[in-house]
Amino acid sequence: MELKAQPGMAGTGVLQRIGGRLGYATDQQHIPGLLHGAILRSRYAHARLLRVDTTRARSMPGVRAVVTAEDVPGLNRFGIVVRDQPVLCEDRVRYEGDAIAAAAADSLEQARAALEVIDVDYDPLSVVDQAEMAEQMAPLHGESNLLARDSLTRGDSEAAFARCAVIVEHHYQTPRQMHAFMETEGGVAIPDNNGGVVFRVGCQSGHRDAEQLADILGLKLSQVTVEATPTGGAFGGKDELTIQPVAGILALQTGLPVLVHLDRFESCRVGIKRHPVSVVMTTGCDSQGRILAHRVDALLDTGAYASLGPAVLENFLDHATAPLYRIEAYSVTGRLVYTNNGVSGAFRGFGGNQATFAVESQLDALAEKLTMCPLEFRRINLRTADEPGSRGQPVRWTAPPTEVLAAAAASPLWVPAGAAARRRWLTGTGMAMGAQGNGLGDGLPDSGGGRVSLTAEGRIRLEFGFADYGQNLAEAIVCLVCEGLGCTACDIDVVLGNSRGPDSGPTSASRSSVLVHGVLANILPRWKNLVRDQARSLTNLPRDELDCGPGGLFLDGRQVLSYQELAEKGQPAEMVVDSSQAFPVAPGQDQPVGRYLQLQIATVARVAVDRLTGRVRVTDLHHITAAGRVIYPPGYLGQIEGAAMMGLGMTLTEDMPTLEGRYLADNLDQYMIPTMHDAPDQRVDVLDNTPTTDSFPVRGVGELGIEAVAPAICSAIEAATGIRVQRLPVDPGYLLSALCAQEENFS
Repeated sequence: MELKAQPGMAGTGVLQRIGGRLGYATDQQHIPGLLHGAILRSRYAHARLLRVDTTRARSMPGVRAVVTAEDVPGLNRFGIVVRDQPVLCEDRVRYEGDAIAAAAADSLEQARAALEVIDVDYDPLSVVDQAEMAEQMAPLHGESNLLARDSLTRGDSEAAFARCAVIVEHHYQTPRQMHAFMETEGGVAIPDNNGGVVFRVGCQSGHRDAEQLADILGLKLSQVTVEATPTGGAFGGKDELTIQPVAGILALQTGLPVLVHLDRFESCRVGIKRHPVSVVMTTGCDSQGRILAHRVDALLDTGAYASLGPAVLENFLDHATAPLYRIEAYSVTGRLVYTNNGVSGAFRGFGGNQATFAVESQLDALAEKLTMCPLEFRRINLRTADEPGSRGQPVRWTAPPTEVLAAAAASPLWVPAGAAARRRWLTGTGMAMGAQGNGLGDGLPDSGGGRVSLTAEGRIRLEFGFADYGQNLAEAIVCLVCEGLGCTACDIDVVLGNSRGPDSGPTSASRSSVLVHGVLANILPRWKNLVRDQARSLTNLPRDELDCGPGGLFLDGRQVLSYQELAEKGQPAEMVVDSSQAFPVAPGQDQPVGRYLQLQIATVARVAVDRLTGRVRVTDLHHITAAGRVIYPPGYLGQIEGAAMMGLGMTLTEDMPTLEGRYLADNLDQYMIPTMHDAPDQRVDVLDNTPTTDSFPVRGVGELGIEAVAPAICSAIEAATGIRVQRLPVDPGYLLSALCAQEENFS
């Protein structure tokens, strides 16, 4: 079924975003007494700090506070997995952009002027700028630059390789991609006059941020409130703390609200990036095309601090086992190293799409060696829906993988685009498949809660701790509540992201939709019963014959009590239902492995390659998704198509290379993201065989659309030119040279 968003389906929040009317954290310029904060950052990728003198800065006009590491009230460290990153550096900087000092002033210009007169003496140190050499160089933390090493094994891979008829080995490289969200990192810290701080900020987990901020500010958790306001994009880049610690310290120092908002140059310099990966894959099969052996050796550059690097490594390795395919034996190993190359962390796909690029490229290479159709090669090796996962764990699909492949094989993009001798543009079509799991996985603590209540104004109020950064979560909640209660969107208020409300866990790992659906299935029937009880006491009408509907309670199709009347005459405080649930994991496992709820995609790409320049234009993308029930079609389409555009950028244009620890791009005029001009025609099909009685009919699709884009595009490039690309982003110069070499060989 092709999914299309019909006119009028967009919710109010979507229209506000499109129209530029939605208020973001960084729009809060109206707060009385608001100060502006700015951060002094290191000019060196690696150096000792010998002296930081703020004397002159403190006497600058309009300056209310200047702070250094000595002014951090509590723990001068943060990090989701490893608290290794200083809020303000004490004696050493580890990347160009590390925070050293901060100032708050009446205007941003005054705050920046204060930074200009802070005297810093550095003692430059050797720079760890090559991940391959990191373990041989002086450690940035502890005793080694090896932050993590992990392996996954199955069977005897060496014995399996010995039986292979065909073996291919290739070296793949993926780029350091930037999130490039429209709203750069920022927010406001507001003293609450009771010694605490309220943060209104773009983030992805208000509750988790509040815990870290309480430790940094030396406050009780009850003294810290985080309001995750609507955010202009995140994609993992705001999962970690950004400006909150500095804003909070300045707010406590001055007793006034402080706004800190990174400009685009600063965001490019210090924002989280996607982990660049260098991986050697060796894969072998028998003469019939059955994959027997698979070996992976990967190196991930996490930069100066850990952030979520260890979890990214875990997810990379999980995807590197080729979860869609049967493989008799594998040995998958990865290393995560510290360097002075900025900071890498969470990014849509979370390591999985880097692994899928290499895995799917290997399958195409094996098929070519066997002179077999790549689709047929995949069909031979695809798992069935009732087989265990690649790590022997129970998994739950929403459709058989072979059906996804069959739908991809039937794509209209396989019809040739036309041929002309010696034409300038070479066209080709290719495809790739990908699997994505929902949830934090591998037995990590993972749960989330929500709440439904009736406000004093008679509004049905839904509260979740998730953040709204454009994924249409509020619209999906409204759809589910309307379905569950029979009310309309006009009856509902959705409140997201307040750390004083229910803790839903982080807004990441494509987990929100699953938990929202599960929690609402629990609380809505209970809340409906409470409402019926209250309505019966007010109307003396039969309780079981009353039902919720648009605007109020109904009996035999006639409204007998509005929600507003119910709130005014009843007891709204007694009409509150909370619930929390663990994220679904496979039953019967003492220690869960991988992710239980799985979803799939096959992406078919058509490209045109310019024989004169080597440039690649993606003209069409066709996505076949098997991700459960669609709740809100515009949101589903937006997630798949938007993620695909990020994948297109990663494949063709986006990278933040470094030289001696310094980024070679500092703005969007040098870092090329796809624009509307580059956007291909996209079609999204949905396969959903989930029974109506299924306990988990919904999946989160925030990352699915990026999973298979890169290998699909590279497969299409090979179909057009005969050249397989193994390093991203695709270098037009490389393609042009290879094309010229081909023509010389033919002449």
